[in-house]
Amino acid sequence: MPYSDAEGKGTAAAWYREIQPGTVIDVGAGSGTYAQELREAPWAGRWTAVEAWEPYVTRFGLHGLYDAVVVADARHLVAPFYRADLVIAGDVLEHMPRPDAVRLLQKVRANAANLIVSVPVLHLEQGAVYGNPYETHVDHWTADGMRAELARSGTLRGELVGDVLAYFWWSR
Repeated sequence: MPYSDAEGKGTAAAWYREIQPGTVIDVGAGSGTYAQELREAPWAGRWTAVEAWEPYVTRFGLHGLYDAVVVADARHLVAPFYRADLVIAGDVLEHMPRPDAVRLLQKVRANAANLIVSVPVLHLEQGAVYGNPYETHVDHWTADGMRAELARSGTLRGELVGDVLAYFWWSR
């Protein structure tokens, strides 16, 4: 869905305030939830949305929420693109095959200073939404699986495992 469950958003906001990023890349921006909820901070910085489904840009007014909008499949962006103080991958990794998600995480970790990831911990079947085939759930991550993946490099600075979503804060 272009929207996300509210669980864990307060934790993500606290991590954001602690990071105080000057540059943020929101992978799979959808309806722009993170920009709407976090960008009010005094250090809001420069926000870039990455959204694979071009109709969402107009539908959700992404140009009004972000400084830049990149319409592209995040998996196909070259690694230096992810050089930022913070990359947010909120409820996006379950929409791609596991090997693709792992490669994307590797690119992000090689370039970003911080990464906030959220994944559903419930196995939720989902197909296309609003005609968007990128909304299909392709893989299911467990909290243990994401924790192990992020532990391959850097430091896991924070974690919240809820009933619906798991959140992780990784830093270099």
